[in-house]
Amino acid sequence: MKPDFFLNVLKDTNSAIPVRAEAAIVEQWDGKFVVASSGMDVQEYSHLGCCKLQPIQIPRPLSRLFWGGDDDDQLHTSFDLVVWNVEFQSHEIHVVHLEWESSCGGSSRDWVIADTESTAREFVLDVERKTNATNDSILVFSNGYWDRSRSLFRSIQDASFDDLVLSSDMKESIRTDFKQFLDSEQRYKQLGIAWRRGALFIGPPGNGKTHCVRALVKELGVSILYVQSLSHFHYTTEQLWHKVFKRARKLRPCALVLEDLDSLVDDENRSFFLNQLDGFEQNHGMIILATTNHPDRIDSAIVDRPSRFDRKYHFDLPGDTERRIYLEAWQAKLASEISWENSEIRSVVSATKGFSYAYLKELIISSVMQWMHGSSNSFATTLQAQAKHLKKHMKTEMRGL
Repeated sequence: MKPDFFLNVLKDTNSAIPVRAEAAIVEQWDGKFVVASSGMDVQEYSHLGCCKLQPIQIPRPLSRLFWGGDDDDQLHTSFDLVVWNVEFQSHEIHVVHLEWESSCGGSSRDWVIADTESTAREFVLDVERKTNATNDSILVFSNGYWDRSRSLFRSIQDASFDDLVLSSDMKESIRTDFKQFLDSEQRYKQLGIAWRRGALFIGPPGNGKTHCVRALVKELGVSILYVQSLSHFHYTTEQLWHKVFKRARKLRPCALVLEDLDSLVDDENRSFFLNQLDGFEQNHGMIILATTNHPDRIDSAIVDRPSRFDRKYHFDLPGDTERRIYLEAWQAKLASEISWENSEIRSVVSATKGFSYAYLKELIISSVMQWMHGSSNSFATTLQAQAKHLKKHMKTEMRGL
């Protein structure tokens, strides 16, 4: 067979790019061992302190700067085309990284060039192991790809069950159930039961579902994967679900967080999603935490079948007792600046019937801001007035639904 067989078959299509690239690399590093990999994050591997990395200047790298955002206020460099000089343990190797446009929106590949096959394979394996571990970050799935978010991980460290107003039984049930689950792998195996757990957090917006999930995953101490959206101009949602579960299964035990499940699962991908949930061995050690404001929009095969989401926690609008506890917590927090008597809380509790915790928080903050800017009324009177204003706003929102 001719050495240029694949090039002749693929001709000038984009699929020929990696074939031409590998041929040039093998020629450039004659006598070295060359192995290709896809999805390798050599820069992250270097960031973790696992190797020393330096781009060579000929050929000139194609790179771009990007800002890290408010939480990481500095410029970073991303490379589309680069040849890396890598110091890995006692070895010097090279990595060629190429990115190019394709019908799927973009493709990439890395070629590792080393003195021996064992060195190249050892490097690729260690890069995959270290960079796939979540470490001090959360993996976020959006636009068809996984990205690390250290800022989201840091924000979760501030979440606490202490700040969550729930019945003591419900709070304790959520915390102990998952802890006992993670401690019982061997027992599940002995009984022949799938070691997996699914929980659905149900209720209107603003009542603590997301806060509870954050506090829970912080305590679990396992890898966290968060699905932000399932949208892509080329991939179908089935293909995106496949990518989600494929990555999660590499990190077990792990927690896969699906926020607003009703917006992620639709008629097109429901069957595939159910098949993914039903995997026995594949989902060993997987915790799926899903939230929804609209359980009525989710197929009963997902909501009602215990083996898929065997725990359901309802986060309803707070009653009088819960609103009083929440307001008393704010009273204690503001005590050094604002005089607010216990007797005045009762009237605010009555005035906020139907408020979610999010609306109660908005009530406090907006009242503080108004009171601080020269209101002649007492703080309790300001609260009452703001409660009436917010109730009108709530009615307007309801009419718009």
